[in-house]
Amino acid sequence: MTKRSRGDWRLFSLGIALTLAAASAPAAESKIKSFMAGLNFDHFSRTFVWDGDTGSSRLRASLVSARADLGVGKGLTLSLSAGLALTDFDDLAFETLPITLKYDASPMKGVVLGAELEALILKSGQFEIKAAGRFVSSFGMSRTWPLEDFAVEGQAKGRSNWMEASAGPRLTYLLSDAFVPYLEVNARWLRADFRMEETLEALHGLETKRIKGDLSFSVAVGGDARVSDRLTIKAKAGFAPYAGGADALASVGLLVKF
Repeated sequence: MTKRSRGDWRLFSLGIALTLAAASAPAAESKIKSFMAGLNFDHFSRTFVWDGDTGSSRLRASLVSARADLGVGKGLTLSLSAGLALTDFDDLAFETLPITLKYDASPMKGVVLGAELEALILKSGQFEIKAAGRFVSSFGMSRTWPLEDFAVEGQAKGRSNWMEASAGPRLTYLLSDAFVPYLEVNARWLRADFRMEETLEALHGLETKRIKGDLSFSVAVGGDARVSDRLTIKAKAGFAPYAGGADALASVGLLVKF
């Protein structure tokens, strides 16, 4: 494992530890009240500027995860997820390599792990105000491409990693037992890197694009629809504005109560 990978794992472990620490006090006082598990699909885009660049780039990620929701009482819910991430980048060029490369391949695969904590702050009539926080990290798998149209053999090898933390208030309307809609506003923090290594006979180069911390804000609407006593569909859609446009986010999950 590389130094960079160890650092990413440490940051992810810290996020999990903080989430579990926040849940430990109420959990110690009351047993798990509910348990739901199922599949979840997330998609989001994020426009940012790589460190040292002047032009913007866009990250698109699609996540398919197994998810477990644990209700530990006192309005606290802990969610854990693990699965596969497909990450794509627009307008990404590696110009310090011996031969300039522009990434235009299919999405990069990675393992994604996540943790989410939802806590009840205030309840008044049919309205609830909750605090929600989420930490997601994708650990990319290396991929190799041949360098074509050269007199000698060559190849490029790339790998991308990213992590995003988000937190903010959620206003929930207790419309009925069958459907509970909500509105949320989140601050979102992104860290990402893309490492590209190039070999062309005697030529060899390495370039890493990084963004150490990009902050944005998003607004989303969502809802939990109970299809039956055991089956629930969770869905959310929203946008994150930036200068000149807006990024999109969406999520849908199918969970079974045990």
